[in-house]
Amino acid sequence: MKKIGIILMSMFLTAVVFQSCLDDITDLDDPRDAIVKEWQITEIDSYGAERFYKVTISKDPLEKTKVIFDNFHELGSVTTDKLNATLAGTTLTISSQVLDGEYTIVGLGFISDDLKRIDFDYTVNDGGGEEGFNAEFGPVVTAKKKLTVASLSK
Repeated sequence: MKKIGIILMSMFLTAVVFQSCLDDITDLDDPRDAIVKEWQITEIDSYGAERFYKVTISKDPLEKTKVIFDNFHELGSVTTDKLNATLAGTTLTISSQVLDGEYTIVGLGFISDDLKRIDFDYTVNDGGGEEGFNAEFGPVVTAKKKLTVASLSK
């Protein structure tokens, strides 16, 4: 009986902690405020190759549940088209969109409980076939931050 009580109490506490983390984004007047900023991206393709670049997320001025990505999949150098996603809770959904008339992108992203990371799984079809990608959006690291971390590790 004690084990059942402990298990039930653990489940209850987990639910309370999880809910309190979700409240961080859902309690905002505009939940998009939690992710509107510049992000550092680590992108891995289906072959395991990594790329690093930056993406800026801004609010869609026309729809309160949408955000706009500038430079998603590092396409900022080939197009001025922006990618948009729908925010629902801590999930970002990219419905099928074509950028620059050539790149079809579909994906799903999950915002971490601490709002400091977004994990995305998406596909890109550039006309040569569909390829899967995983990208981690994290805080932008500046040279000053890197220097501080390097100094502390000595």
